[in-house]
Amino acid sequence: MSKSQVPQLFRATTTLHAYIKRNSAKSCHTLAVEGPRDLNKAKRRDAILDAAIILLGTRDSKDITTEEIAGLAGVSAATVYNLVGTRNELMYQLVSRILTDLAESLQALDPGDPIAEARLIIDHTVRAFVSNPNAYRQVVAVTQRAAAAHPTPVEPSSFQVVAMRQAQSMGIIRNDIDASGLARQIFLSYTGAAMQWSAGRLDDAGLLTAARHGLFTVLAAAATDDHREEFIDCMRPLSKTLEKKAWRFKGPPNATS
Repeated sequence: MSKSQVPQLFRATTTLHAYIKRNSAKSCHTLAVEGPRDLNKAKRRDAILDAAIILLGTRDSKDITTEEIAGLAGVSAATVYNLVGTRNELMYQLVSRILTDLAESLQALDPGDPIAEARLIIDHTVRAFVSNPNAYRQVVAVTQRAAAAHPTPVEPSSFQVVAMRQAQSMGIIRNDIDASGLARQIFLSYTGAAMQWSAGRLDDAGLLTAARHGLFTVLAAAATDDHREEFIDCMRPLSKTLEKKAWRFKGPPNATS
């Protein structure tokens, strides 16, 4: 799928589940496994990405060589270049793998609950990041700095776009609100929290708190009268936690910028 096709795809898709079923595996740099050769490539790519995360968990990305990644993954350095690419492309593939896993998790949700989908988009990605915080702090920093020059095949905010459009069609979000703009504001809030976490200004719990707070703040502002209070109720305790605790984190001793 080309980058120019992505916006058209989202305009044509009415639910997140339909989008996932039709496109998620290919759009997130994951091979459509059609035979033993493709399966072998997918396994080797995963081994490379796993090796990179292990090394990033204890080392600065600038000090890690392709040969080290290849050795740990049990492949040649040429295979790393062929299946993953450059250092920045490796970082993007780590993010893309998280998005692919997210798509699979979303399939298990009730298709009639777009707010649960919107929350899972945040919770799933945060869980993935904090599974190896030293590694993914570097991944977040690198991918955000390089985002303008190297956009991802699928804009991550598009997951929220589809969820917000569905919420609007169900009367949860007001009709006079631009659902796409609303979704991208949720994503901007999430990105800001992730960057603060990457810089060591938020701890792992603080990342989740700040990301959820951004979601429910936006939803409370855009909700219909029947749903506004439930979002405000979700937002209030998160606001207190942010004020009292999350922003006091000074970062790990070896936090990288």
